[in-house]
This record gives sequence, C-alpha cells and structure tokens, in this order.
Amino acid sequence: MRIFFLMFFFLIRLSFQENLFTSTEKSVLLSLKQHWSNPEIFQSWDLKYSPCSWSGVSCMNGFGRVTQLVLGGNNITGTIPSTICQLKNLTLIDLSNNNIFGTIPVSLMDCSKLQHLDLSNNYLRGQIPGELFRMDRLANLYLKGNMFSGEMPKEISASQLENLDLSRNYLNGSIPEEFGSLKKLVKLDLSHNSLSGSITNQLFQLHHLRHLLLSHNYLSGVIPNAMDLFSLYSMDLSHNQLKGSIPKRFWDLPGLHALDLSYNQLSGDISESIEHLLPSNTLRLCSNKFSGRISAEFVKLTYEDNCFDKSNLCSTSKNSFPDLPSCSSGDKVRKFLREKHLIIIIPAVVVGIAIQSVWIFYMVRKHWWKKDCISMQLVWIFSLIRKPWWKKKQNIEEDLKLISFHKLRVTTEDIMSGLKDENVIGHGGSGKVYRDVIDQTGDTYAVKSIRHDKSSGGKLPKDFLAEVRILGSIRHKNIVKLFCCIFSADKNLLVYEYFEKQSLDKWLHRKRRAASPGQSSTPPLDWQKRLKIAIGAAQGLCYIHHDCTRPIIHRDIKSSNILLDSEFNPKIADFGLAKMLAKHDDDPETASAIAGTFGYIAPEYASTFKVNVKTDIYSFGVVLLELTTGREPILRDEQMNLAQWSQQHFREGNSILEAVDGEIMEATNLEQMTSVFKLGLMCTGALPSGRPSMKEVCYMLQSCRDPKF
Repeated sequence: MRIFFLMFFFLIRLSFQENLFTSTEKSVLLSLKQHWSNPEIFQSWDLKYSPCSWSGVSCMNGFGRVTQLVLGGNNITGTIPSTICQLKNLTLIDLSNNNIFGTIPVSLMDCSKLQHLDLSNNYLRGQIPGELFRMDRLANLYLKGNMFSGEMPKEISASQLENLDLSRNYLNGSIPEEFGSLKKLVKLDLSHNSLSGSITNQLFQLHHLRHLLLSHNYLSGVIPNAMDLFSLYSMDLSHNQLKGSIPKRFWDLPGLHALDLSYNQLSGDISESIEHLLPSNTLRLCSNKFSGRISAEFVKLTYEDNCFDKSNLCSTSKNSFPDLPSCSSGDKVRKFLREKHLIIIIPAVVVGIAIQSVWIFYMVRKHWWKKDCISMQLVWIFSLIRKPWWKKKQNIEEDLKLISFHKLRVTTEDIMSGLKDENVIGHGGSGKVYRDVIDQTGDTYAVKSIRHDKSSGGKLPKDFLAEVRILGSIRHKNIVKLFCCIFSADKNLLVYEYFEKQSLDKWLHRKRRAASPGQSSTPPLDWQKRLKIAIGAAQGLCYIHHDCTRPIIHRDIKSSNILLDSEFNPKIADFGLAKMLAKHDDDPETASAIAGTFGYIAPEYASTFKVNVKTDIYSFGVVLLELTTGREPILRDEQMNLAQWSQQHFREGNSILEAVDGEIMEATNLEQMTSVFKLGLMCTGALPSGRPSMKEVCYMLQSCRDPKF
C-alpha cells in the first residue's frame, strides 16, 4: 500500500510539473507570435490546443516540452526576440528565408541544448557573435545570405560543430587559424565574402572535412601543401588571388570528386601538376597562368564540368580535347620564331624607353615648379597659357588653343560653329552644354562651355582644370571620354563624346518631366538594364578609387552624372568637383567647402568637411536606392531624403518588396532587386567605416547578376 501511495504521489507531482512547464512554454510561444506579427503559420497557435500541435513546433515525445522551432520561409518580419531561449529544451531553431533583421541577441547563447541553428537568407547585420562558436552542443550553424560584416570570431571552442555556412555575407579579414580546432567539421562554406590574407595551414588538417568552399573572396598567397584532407569530396577556391603551383599533395586525395581552382593567378607546368590529379567529376583550372601539355591519356577522362585555358596549353591528342590546340612538332618552329621576334622587339623597346626617358627628364626639368601637374598634357596646357606679358591680345578667335586627348577629325572652327542657342541641351552650375554636330564628318559631340570669371586674373576656372587634369590622364570604358579642351582669354570649352540616351536621371524620374504635346512617353527602364548600369558605374568608380596612381574622389556622384550610350552602357561624367587624394588609405582629407548635390552628400562630409572615398560610396548608395525604388533622392512629401527613408523603412521591419519600383517588379527580379536594395543600405550607412569599398560593391553587384561570379 505504501509503495502504491508513493507511485501515485510521484505521478501527480510529475503531471503538475509538466502542466506548469507547458504553461510557461505556451506564454513564451505566444509572445513570439505577438513579436513577429501574424503570418499565416501563426493562425494555428491557439490556446485551445497543445503547443505540440501548433505549426512549426515540435515536442519531445511523451513529455510535451518544445524542442524544435521550424519557421523557415514564412515571411516572418522583425528581430530575434531575447526571450526565445526561455524554451529551455530547444535543440533546433530554423528561422531561415524570412525578413528578420537586426543583430543576433547574446541571449541566444542561453539555448544550452541547441544543436541546429539556421538563420540563413535574412537581413541580419553586424558582427557574428563569438559566443556562437563556444556553444558546446551546436553541430550545424547556417548564417549565409545575410548582411554580417567585420572579421570572423577567433575564440572558438565549439568542438561539436560539423556544418558551418557563413557564405554570401560581407565578412572581411583573414580566416582564423582557430578554425583548425573544429576537428569534427564536415562542411565549411565561406564563399562570396571579402576575406583576404592567406589560407591557414590549420584548415588543411581537418580529417573529416568533405566540402571546402572559399570561392569569391580576395584570398592570396599559395595553396598550403601540407594537407591531411583524407575525406575531402569537393573543394572550390575559385575567384581569388592565389599564386604558386598546384600542390602535389592533391594527388593523395583519392575521394576528391570536384576541384575548382579557376580565376586565380596559379602558374607552373600543368603537365607536372595534373597527371595524378584525377577528380571524378569536375576539374576547373581556367583563367590562371598555367602552361605546358595535357596528355591524351588525361583528357580521355570524362568530366561533367571542366575548363582549361587555350592560350598557353596544348593537348598531345588532336581529337581528345577539341578546345585545346594540338601540341605538334611545329611547336619548335613557333618557339624559334618567337625567339627571333624577341631579338628584334627587345632592342626596339629599350631604345623607345630611352628616348621617352630623355624627353620626360627634359620636360620635368623645364617645368619642375608645376607640382599640380599629373600628366605631361597638363604641363603643356600651363606652358601654353603662360603667355609673355609683352604679347598684346589679338583677335580672340585667333587666340583659341585646342589640346586633344584623343584622335580628332575636327578643327577648332568646326567646334565653334555649332555653339548656337538652338543647340543648347542643358544648363549646369558652371555653364551651358551644347549638342554639336559636325557637318563635314557627321560626328556629334557634347560641348560644355564653362563660364569665365573676370575676377580670376586670367586664371583658368577650377572646374575646367579639374576636368582636364583628370579626364585628360585616365582611360576607362565607364568614364566619359574627353576628346579635347579649347580655351582662350574668355572661352573655356570641353568637348566630350555625345550620348543620345542622355542621363540615368531622365530615365528613372521621367514621370516628373511631363512630355510635350505630341511626344510619346518614355517607357520605364527595365530591371536588367538598371542592374547593368549599376555594375558599369561601380566599375568606373572602382577604377578611380583603386587603380589610379593617386585615388580620385568624384564628389558629385548622382544619377544625372551617369550618362548612357545607345546600349545603356553607363559613363560617369562631370569631374569638375573631383579631388585627388594624397595616398591610398581611408584617412579623410579636409575640403575647403562642401561640394555635391543635396540628397547625395554623405552626412559626415556635410558636418565635418572631411572627405575620402567613402563619400563617393554614400552617393553611389543613393543611386542604387534610386535604381531599386524608382524614387527621387529627395522625398519632399516625407520631408527626408531617399537614404533616410530607406533606412527607416528597413529598421521598422517593413518588407523590402513594398519599397521597390512597382513598374518593374517581376517574380524573376525580386531576389536581385532585394540584394541591390540591401547593398544601397550598406553604402548609405551612417558610419563611413561600415560602408563597403568600391571593389566590394563591384563584387557584390556582379554576384547578384551572376551567382557563379
């Protein structure tokens, strides 16, 4: 009887505890429902039923305790609530493919039993908390497709971690050596980020690693030769900056199924590297610097996907690999001819360099005091405008001087004859712009006439000199071409290539420009053209920020300064406010005055007069927001600018789809439009340090258009 009483008491107590626990979990779940508004999945979350029957909720068998939240792909909007880990028995949380924003709360680490965490494809940002890598039981961590930035955590002790996916974020810095302590790791995906530095040797010592994906980063150095990747099934190191040769240790990987080393700077004799390299499915080695022969025995292998470079490689079989030229006895003849050509070419190059050096030395010595000159053409301009004081002013037309930067088929008189009022196509802050058609050749030019300041004492206008100084010395397909400049005592003309499609601004904001009677309305600019324009303009900005001897900041990036050719290829124009920086770094320089256009000016520039390349990136971010939303840079109805409106729209948890341009919204474009909108938010962040570089912007836009990029 006593034993029966004890058992009865125990069951009553267990039932009471279970009911109390279930009641607590119900309240937590209902608070989650309220926090995340009411998508369809929450309609079944009703107090009439047990939480274990609610959609997306799973419980431990026989105990009624919540162990899993599977809420992926349900259009949930909001942040991750700090109360979620009051569900003490959670082993799995899946919130992937929603509209969740903000940061990962530190309280998530209170889920001490958590084994699986999937927050992929949301809008989470900030740094990845290091605490995630110290959770004892966590085996699967998926954070891909968010907006995480900064360096990866280095304090790592998650010994149970098997799958780690941080791809398609904005992470930078190097791969921590501490990743080598993840001994149970099976898959590591860090692709499509901005990681740099070399690949740590520790990463190649993980015995259980089957999938290693590091593509589309900025990794450099050589591929580690010391590797113990016995279980490796696939490796993708493509689209990086790796050098050196293919390590021979790849020969010791019998289970290797796919290897992609394309789009790097690897080199060496390929015949020595791949004879024993036999992945069973994919081998991609193109866009490197390999040379040598590929044997007929090797190319007999059948790959579903492969690529080799045709320029430096050949095959010993004519039929085995049709894309590669055949290695034949004629190679020796071609080699002899190449050597013979080198005997002629090298002395000619040496003589040419010597002559050029003497001429440069003479000109530099003659004009050593002109420190502002960055090109010999500019030195020439200064030397021409410094006329002897005793020379009297003659007829103005005779005094006109033309300096060309590209081959021209017109004369000064041809250009001047087209400067009539009926040919005016625009008015800028510095003067008029003419459409000048040359009757003799049929060529059309855009001619900007810059006002002459009579109080300047005969000096050329600053914006005129800035355009000549920069556009006369740089060449890029996405920067407008300056053909020549013409100047005299009272005329300052800049002659550019002409664009029939005019500016991006006129296409995006055509509605506010009422069409004249009888004119057909301009159709909306479709998304693929907009994305093409964004990529091209980013490439032009990337060139002046990163590839010039001294970085150039434009200071007036806006949609009206992005011109479009007949194929909608963009050209960045109007360098009248451009400024050359002293060196390649992010240290801001002080400007004498604020330059730019309201709505595009970075907040720190307006308040401190400090300017660097991140100033341009803010302005370009506004252009990206214009492209995705179709809205103007100043929203007068909301009394704020587009960047402020977009940031507020995102912070309040509103759907990005509500912000994008309804005229061009199609199901096939939504993912790309969302990604570009998010990039616009990053570029217009309040802190300059949080904005990506133009290299990163180019990479992200290319990745958006071509996921394989």
